Order: sequence, then C-alpha cells, then structure tokens
Amino acid sequence: MGSPASITGPTKDAVAGAKMLLVDTPSRPGHKKSLRAKGHRANVSLDAADCCDQSAESVALVIDCEDWSESTSSSGTDWSAGPPRWNHVFVIPNYKEDMSTLTATLDALASHSWAHTYTIVLAMESKEVGAAHKAGQLQEQFGCTFASVVFTLHVLDAAEMPGKASNVNSAVRQFYHMVSGDRSSYMLTIIDADALVPFEYINQLENVSAAATNPGVHIYAAPVLFEQDNSGVPGIVRATDYMWSGLAAQNLNSWFGVGFPISNYSVSLKLVHDIGYWDTFPDAIGEDMHMFIKAFLRTNGATHLYPIHAPINMLHVQGPNWVMSLWARFLQAERHMRGIADTAYVLHEWGRAQFSVRKLVMFVACLEAHLIPVVTLTSLVILPVYYNLFMLATSHSLPSPLSLPLPMRVLAILGQANLSCIVFVIICYELIRSICRRHLFRLMDNDKHERCWWNCPRYLLHCLNYLTLFVSVWFYTVIPVVLVVGKHMFNMRSMNYIVADKRIKTQL
Repeated sequence: MGSPASITGPTKDAVAGAKMLLVDTPSRPGHKKSLRAKGHRANVSLDAADCCDQSAESVALVIDCEDWSESTSSSGTDWSAGPPRWNHVFVIPNYKEDMSTLTATLDALASHSWAHTYTIVLAMESKEVGAAHKAGQLQEQFGCTFASVVFTLHVLDAAEMPGKASNVNSAVRQFYHMVSGDRSSYMLTIIDADALVPFEYINQLENVSAAATNPGVHIYAAPVLFEQDNSGVPGIVRATDYMWSGLAAQNLNSWFGVGFPISNYSVSLKLVHDIGYWDTFPDAIGEDMHMFIKAFLRTNGATHLYPIHAPINMLHVQGPNWVMSLWARFLQAERHMRGIADTAYVLHEWGRAQFSVRKLVMFVACLEAHLIPVVTLTSLVILPVYYNLFMLATSHSLPSPLSLPLPMRVLAILGQANLSCIVFVIICYELIRSICRRHLFRLMDNDKHERCWWNCPRYLLHCLNYLTLFVSVWFYTVIPVVLVVGKHMFNMRSMNYIVADKRIKTQL
C-alpha cells in the first residue's frame, strides 16, 4: 500500500477544541517487544500542566529510549518477510478501564513482529477524570514499542449517544486530519479495551486483503473467545458467552459475504471517510453491526465481510460479586438487543442500494441476529423440553410422537433437529476453544491436566455448565428482546450506555 504516511499535529479546525496527545517515534527494525517488559523505560519530557489543561489542543512528547541498541539487537526478530502491506492503526475506545486491562491489551500488540510499524489511538472520554494522565502513563510505557501512540479526548455532543460509536467516530475523524500522504494505505482495527489480538490476526488480515478485489472497500472480522477470566465469573455467564460466541462466529463465514463483526473488526480509513464515519444516534448503538450495514448500503453492495480465522481473546463481563456479575451480563444483553433497530434501519435505507440477493440476505441476517433466535429457541427447543419434563414428572411417561397431531409432530421434529444443531455447535466450539487455548493463546502448555481434558473431571463440570442455557435463555435473550421491543413500541429510546465491567483477575 506504499510507504507509511507521516503523522502530523492536528489543526485547530480538525480537533474542534478536543485535546490530543501525540507520541511519534521513528520506525526501526528489530524492535519487537515492549521495552517495559525488558526493564527499560522511555524518558518522556512532558509538562503535567499542559497534559491536564482542558484547553490544550495538542502536546508533543519527546521520547528518549534508553539502551536503544541493546533492546533492538536482543529481540531476535526476523524481519526477512518485509514490512506489512497496510499501515495498521489500532483504535482502542475506553472509559474508566483499569490500567491493568489496557496494559494487557497493549502488551499483546507489543508482542507482534510488526509492532514497530503500528499506530495506537487511545480513544479517551473527556468526562473520565484523569483520562489524560492515564493515557500519558501508557505512552510512557509503550512509546518506544510502537511507531506512534496517540490519544484523543471525546467531548460528547448533545445529539450523540454516549458509548463506543461516538467515541470511535470522534477519534477516527481527528486521526484522519492528523495524517498526511496516502490515507488509503491505512487499515483501522477497532478493538475493545480488553481485546488481546494475536499476531496471526494481522498476518491473516494482510493475506486475506491481498487476495481480495478492491480490499479497501471491505470489512474484516474475527471470532471472539472468552479465555482470560473463566474462573472469575458464574458458570451461567460463561455458558451464555460461549454459546453467543459460537453462534456469532457462524455468521462471519457467509457465502454471500454478508455478516456482522463482533466487537473487533478492521476497516480501511478511506472507506470510513467515504461513507461518513460512524453514526452516533441512539439506534446505532450496535456500532459493529451498524457499520457493516452502513458500508454495504453506501457502497451499493460493494462491501463484503471477510472472516479472519484467528480468534481474539476477551474478558467476560463481571461484577464485584456473583449476583452483580449476573446483573452486569443482563445489562450487556439488553444493550446488545438494542441493535434490533438496525433491522428498521435497513428498511429505511432500502433505496440507497439496488436490489440484489445479497441485500435480501442482509435483511434476513438482521432478523437472525435478534428476532429469529428468540422465536426458534423458545418455541422449538426450550418450551418442548419444559413440557416433556412436566409430563415426565406428572405422568411418569413421555407422550409418543406418533400420538401427536401432525402439526405438533412437525414442531417436535424441528425442535429435536434444532437442539441437535445447538449440540453440534457446542461440540465444534469446544474443539476450536481447546485448539486456540493451546496453540494461539498459549494457555495450556504447562498444565498437564488441561492437555488431557478428556480425562479431567473439571472439564466434565465445565460441559455441564451448558445445561444452564435452559435458564439463561430467558434472562439473557428473551427478556432483553421483549424489553427492547417494548421500549421501541412506546418510543422510549434509552440514551444511557452502561459500560460493561471487565476486570483481569488471573495472570495469563
């Protein structure tokens, strides 16, 4: 995609009064890992008053990396493969996140072979007290690891919905004006603050985009796994997240190139600019799903979703105790289900793109994402199981399928087929999870019990957690959908965005 374009300071019109902080260190081969992990530290010249002054538009940091030659020569990285095709930019929106969470996310990126070419954009919220100081600490720790570290402060507009979409929209708009040269060479990767991105994701992103026609117009996304804090959350939350992850991963690999990213995705800076960046109104709260729909419609169907088969490791949502973890997961489920408004958005914007089979598939995919699972799970799987258990408890026998009327017989067959499909998805998910834990996340190398999971009682107990899905489907699927649909029926649009509480409790 050409040589990296330089990053310059923002103009007054570009930042519109928002504050930016830029750390720019030259690209250097051989510098792979974070200097902080080696015991080195970047010397940063910064006036604390400038950093915390809300009227400041930009502050330049001078980075002096100690033991430069020692750190670069001892990394042992092989750069024979050459530089990446894209200029990779990682946008990390965050609000009141723990430093340990952000540090772990940046450490994962710092371990990449191309880390010295990356640009990091820390999308901070101005309403968070100490946001500038937190970003400054991260820049001090990682300033000598990446090519550039930038942070932006988002000031919420009166017409904006607070949350990830408005924060990312503000950060990327400002970043667009900070770069000079060929902006079409920039690939943005939007990740959550707790997302541990493996290098295989970027490596596959390079290969997949290189094989695609007009790669700058497409969106790229990977499945999501939850392997950071399994022991810190209730089993019902784990089972719900696993099932959600397995079902969501299916829609990434569509024959029609139609699907929805899951929290983390890559999109070119040029495409984002051409379609008018992210929407920030309340109905666009599901910014990942909404972004693909908007790109698809604004490009007249030219945008495809390309799967990247390198899952990203994330945290479960959790609270300070068991009960609060259950409540936090309910709040997250309700926020996810607000994305049901995207189905209406597709109908509203139907005329923007010419009719095609892919357009119809996208509409059906919107229904599948929110409405169809609720109907099929409850009517064909959950309620029949409850009915059979009731009959078994009262009459000590199950009704014969042949004795049922034909319509009920058909429903019984469909329900059994649906349940069989769910079991098959769980089996496939567990196989993928086991492989990724061992080979991608390196979490099972030193645990002989985990290596022999088929003999491990803990793994049997883990599998039994999936039985809680017969309860969790009501609290984390049916009730949130009914609640959101009811709010839309009475035009009770919620303008609040409750950030999911995620904490690192285990050392990886």
